[in-house]
Amino acid sequence: MQKDFEKFTISQDAILIRDSKCLILEFTNKPGKWGLPGGRIDKGEMADKAFRREIREEIGLKEFNIISVVDYDIWYVRDKKPVSGIVCLIENKKDKIKLSDEHSDCKWVTEKEAENYVFLWPNALRMIKKGFAYKRLLEKINEQK
Repeated sequence: MQKDFEKFTISQDAILIRDSKCLILEFTNKPGKWGLPGGRIDKGEMADKAFRREIREEIGLKEFNIISVVDYDIWYVRDKKPVSGIVCLIENKKDKIKLSDEHSDCKWVTEKEAENYVFLWPNALRMIKKGFAYKRLLEKINEQK
């Protein structure tokens, strides 16, 4: 018996934390809805190349370190197609953020302040909190060295 497997749209987003604040972006075409920088993989594109392209396009960062995947989620959108979202903690300590036309605004928010925003991804707040937790863990490990 042949199984019918689900086909996913893959989206990769980034958690960028500077000075204990995470960068979030407001969508131009969905005012009041916020998200993280990133986007989808183009057909035939490799994951790392797609992620770096999306970060460069959306917030202008040409160079950054990918620290680790911190969370993922799968949900169904209106047309019943599943989306798989993968979130990585990235590091770039100094470069200026330059928004693409896809975003109308950006904010640097604390972990607590993030609770005051409506996110496009259903579990984005959980993902942001995991990003902060992972960053704190890394800082603690580095202090002990």
